[in-house]
Amino acid sequence: MSSHRYRRLTGLWFGAGLGLVFGFTSQFTNRILLPGVPLLQPPFGPLGNAWLCALAGALLGVISAWPESSIQGTFVASAVSALVIVAGNFALARPSGNTLVAILLTGIFLVLPFWAMLVPLIAALRWGVNKFVDARADYLPVRAYIAVPILLLLGVGLVGGLLHYRADARVLISQMHAMLQESQQAAGLDALPPALRELENGPFLERGQGAYELSWNGQQIERFRIPRPGLNFDYHSVVIAQFKSGWNLVCLYIAPDKAPLCKGFDELPR
Repeated sequence: MSSHRYRRLTGLWFGAGLGLVFGFTSQFTNRILLPGVPLLQPPFGPLGNAWLCALAGALLGVISAWPESSIQGTFVASAVSALVIVAGNFALARPSGNTLVAILLTGIFLVLPFWAMLVPLIAALRWGVNKFVDARADYLPVRAYIAVPILLLLGVGLVGGLLHYRADARVLISQMHAMLQESQQAAGLDALPPALRELENGPFLERGQGAYELSWNGQQIERFRIPRPGLNFDYHSVVIAQFKSGWNLVCLYIAPDKAPLCKGFDELPR
């Protein structure tokens, strides 16, 4: 096998390995910290997202390893990553009308900062690939170069594991899950907690049945138009339950020991 082909194949499988490790730790840490709680993890669920990370890692590995120049490969792979990230966020925003131009211009200006931030990460990937290539050329034993790839895998896994809900968010998600589980067994309106008795786009007993998935959000919660008391304003956040039936329940929490303020939605506002 030629050195060029070996380098590219190494970039493929090493990038896939890094992506898979990151995918599993980032996708399953919340599930470990919140056992038994059905969490919303778009677009493909935890396992599908982990394999998607592996695919993305393999693609970036090949791109970064394709040129013989490490610098060229790093910059090209970083540019591709930045474009994909910005384009993905652009698509999720679903812009229309006057917002289309504004979001497009914002995306163009975001490409360069993302590119700069991704260069060190892609450089680490190419560094690991080069270790394999150099070891093959020098006929080194595995123990002479395996430390660097292992450290990179551990580092990527640690970063992925840090991408979990913070402690107070986990408390609220657990409270929401317990409230929904109890409420789905309620025999009548009076048995429901006060937060679920009178809902806009309700009632809960008819629409809040069946399987659901939960997520937490502490940003841009004004879009749900739930009146927010002045108490403990900086703590305010929402837990969102998306039911398989298509109905959605958003509960605003103002403090961990306060009952939430809830509102139903046929479609979640963006």
